[in-house]
Amino acid sequence: MYQIIAVDLDGTLLSSENQITEYTKKIIKFLIEKKFYFILASGRHHTDVIQIRDILNIKSFMITSNGASVYNLDNTLIFNNNLDEDISIKLCNIVYADQDIITQLYQNNKWYINNNKIDNNFCPALTNLKYEYFHLDRLQPSNISKIFYTSKNIKKLYDLEKKIISNYSDQVNISFSVPGCLEVISSKTSKGYGLQLISNLLNIPLDNFFSFGDGMNDLEMLSISGKSYIMQNADERLKNALPNAEIIGSNNNNGVAICLNKIFLQK
Repeated sequence: MYQIIAVDLDGTLLSSENQITEYTKKIIKFLIEKKFYFILASGRHHTDVIQIRDILNIKSFMITSNGASVYNLDNTLIFNNNLDEDISIKLCNIVYADQDIITQLYQNNKWYINNNKIDNNFCPALTNLKYEYFHLDRLQPSNISKIFYTSKNIKKLYDLEKKIISNYSDQVNISFSVPGCLEVISSKTSKGYGLQLISNLLNIPLDNFFSFGDGMNDLEMLSISGKSYIMQNADERLKNALPNAEIIGSNNNNGVAICLNKIFLQK
């Protein structure tokens, strides 16, 4: 039976310097040669995930924007679900004027922000996207895959999370990818839903999936996989939510690659 490896990127496969080590590339190459399937599952825009996939020089499934889009091995879009337009407008407006929070969104192949007036490392590395500014009075709310809020004021983000859940819990899926980044997508999708789609497509049960993650946006993906691994550097809330998952090394110490080598190659 084929084995499937689903791996988050930031904080998991990528180091804190947004690097993929040569050791990681080597282990993944060995497993690809042994006919393993890989799924790159990320909150990033699909153009960024493609870039990282190309650095690995592999074919892989891709779950992007936390599950809003899913791509097959040939880079064909097999699933897409964007935020409803009315919800998008409300979410873009909810903290638009708060200078402690940057409101950001992915729309089609664009990345938009509302301000960059705070010292907040919101610009991801390994990206081909260049942010542009959006203004509420000119915002076209169609085809928005993800809205996310970044801030160094974590309390404000926790309060915002409670507010969004209180008002829109039946219409959105909300989670922290890291403590300073609160992400919102349609309630109809998640990384876990993307895994289920790929499981059905390949006719391979989720029991054969090995998943790796570090953030609360990985929770469902890790929960439904046959075997789940949480990074040493992961959000403590994720570790507490999945006490039976195995804790492995950090993303800065080749944690995923060392674990894969131990499981599949050292036999």
